[in-house]
Amino acid sequence: MDASFSEVANKAVSHYPIKADKIMLLSFKGPKSVWAIQTDAGEAILKKIPISEERLKFMIHAIEYLKGNGVRTPGVFRTKTGESYVRSDGENFILLEAIRGRSPEYEIEEELLLVLKGMALFHKASRGIEVPPGTKATSHLGEWNEDFAKRINQLEQWQQERSRATHKTEFDVLFLKHADALLEQARSSLDLLDQPPYRQWVEAAKTEKWLNHQDYAAGNLAITATGELYVYDMDSLTFDLPVRDIRKILNKVMKKRDRWDLELMVKMLKAYQEVHPLTKDQYSVLMADLRFPHLFYGQVSKYYQNREPGWTPHKHVSRLNDMIAAETSKEAVLQSFESRIDEVIGLG
Repeated sequence: MDASFSEVANKAVSHYPIKADKIMLLSFKGPKSVWAIQTDAGEAILKKIPISEERLKFMIHAIEYLKGNGVRTPGVFRTKTGESYVRSDGENFILLEAIRGRSPEYEIEEELLLVLKGMALFHKASRGIEVPPGTKATSHLGEWNEDFAKRINQLEQWQQERSRATHKTEFDVLFLKHADALLEQARSSLDLLDQPPYRQWVEAAKTEKWLNHQDYAAGNLAITATGELYVYDMDSLTFDLPVRDIRKILNKVMKKRDRWDLELMVKMLKAYQEVHPLTKDQYSVLMADLRFPHLFYGQVSKYYQNREPGWTPHKHVSRLNDMIAAETSKEAVLQSFESRIDEVIGLG
């Protein structure tokens, strides 16, 4: 390991009442870094987190709130002076329990349903959380209309620009072939957000308060040897409707398959419903979010905004083909699902 990384970690760990025997860099992603620390008290995980102290304090408050309500997540070590994080050389660090486990596999149905139940518990456990004085939390509550409208506008701009281009790339041709249909899908999603269920739930959520993890997915989960599911990486917690996390996991799972699977979708939502029941109107908000072509937009923006400069043109085209396949197979499944909502919520 580079000496500078070791020195940074050693300096942060020196604030804790432990002795570090071995330090190993696990991950380095720009301003983020993660180390495994072997100590005289066992293994721990040190994280450098590039968020403000106010947001970090809220994150730690949220971890303790969630743990207190039954969510399995690594605990936060206290420093020699009782602080929950370390401020060193202008950067923030936290030391967490190390959890031994493996990432769940979506292809194993039992593990996938465990993920949905874990997500439901996360949302249920977060309900009612407040933002203590001196801390700061982010929120996307009530922002969906504006966000969707901006994305639609951006897709329309790219469509106009690439339509006028004299020389079109293979990616341009594929994008333009499907842009009209997926823009229509996006506009229908935005129209659904103008209906009462979304507005009413947003107003209720301002009082009831739910947290979204924003990446409650296999890479941030661990199944222990005893079958318990742990969630970590709380850096991106935000206030929003719970169905935003559900939409993301459905998209992650379905894009790995050849096409959207109605029966699997029903099973996933039944598993969620067992732990954190939603109403029919709330599921209609999920349907509105799912109808927006998030996967298509994400891949198109990566290409036109050059957010993955290391990718080859072939990889961009391949990924766009995958996203289009997922998006185009989704609409029929969502229409069919509408007749199964009562079954999911236990009325069918």
